[in-house]
Amino acid sequence: MGKDRFIELLTKDLTGEISVDEKRELIYLRGEPFYDRKEEDLLRAYWSNSHKAEYDSSSLFKRIQQKIDSGETGEESLLPAYEFADHVEEEVSSAPILNWMSKSAAVLLMACCIFFVYHSFLTYRKELLIKETPKGVRSVFTLTDGTEIRLNADSRLEYPAHFSDSTREVFLIGEAFFDVSKDAAHPFIIHTKDMDIKVLGTTFNVKAYSNERLTETTLLNGAITVTLNNLSKKQIYLKPSQKLVFRNLRSDNRRVALTNNDIDTSMRQLTYFEPDHATIIETSWTNNKLTFKNEDFSTLARSMERWYNVDISFDSENPKQLRFTGIIEKENIGEALRALQLTEKFNYTINDSAIRIF
Repeated sequence: MGKDRFIELLTKDLTGEISVDEKRELIYLRGEPFYDRKEEDLLRAYWSNSHKAEYDSSSLFKRIQQKIDSGETGEESLLPAYEFADHVEEEVSSAPILNWMSKSAAVLLMACCIFFVYHSFLTYRKELLIKETPKGVRSVFTLTDGTEIRLNADSRLEYPAHFSDSTREVFLIGEAFFDVSKDAAHPFIIHTKDMDIKVLGTTFNVKAYSNERLTETTLLNGAITVTLNNLSKKQIYLKPSQKLVFRNLRSDNRRVALTNNDIDTSMRQLTYFEPDHATIIETSWTNNKLTFKNEDFSTLARSMERWYNVDISFDSENPKQLRFTGIIEKENIGEALRALQLTEKFNYTINDSAIRIF
């Protein structure tokens, strides 16, 4: 069952139909005992040299499964149907030697594919590891390749104990700052719910909380490629000091259709607290500073919830529209709220970790 599922996911990956969750599962299955990297490479080589436009993931998977279930392993039965079309006879009569070589190559490639399906042997298990930070907590850790990651509060990172031979892939929910170890032969890829970020070696910040309206990628050094999962795999290239903002639209917890107005493809520059201030708002949290500039109270409240491990509710819509600019560093939640009251009028109550704004 495990290997069948792996083949199904791999065919989806080959045809570009795989989702983020399925990609996560595919990486996990690479750590199962049946997995062998050389076999996957053989299948990918077959796919890249075959009539791949003829298949989607479903038809390709069904074709392989039918061959397994029927026990057909002869060379002729392994060839795609079009290999035996009328035009093949014409080619045989005009160039018998070349045609024989072509068919032999096709047989060999398909045999490699079937070999991948049937053959397995034990390898060490590479399970995905999970690093989580609850609200009010931030952490710093280093991956086996030397990449340093700072994980913000209420965030989760999934990563393999050992990276594969071709890529370094992790999955992020929340916010993290990456200082990626340079390795041109093994790209580093961060998967989020809305985008994939590919780098070779650089420093950047990713903010992808599931309960936020915006997903952000901010590049400090190097270069990254961002692939937007919901806009036909559109790719955007970021240069240092640029920031990409992706607007998340949902209806009844479902993804709704996106238009060009739903994504900001203009490259914004890093946001500084003030023109002559050294604090960069997007990454200030890595220095234990919660920084905000002209931010509405409802958005700021979500950040404060994660920062202080509290729950903030509003009695009405009016306080949500209040806007604030400031830096919170060592203040506790009560001191922070009192500081906000100096610029805008509102009241609040604190009951343990529950805060009510009115």
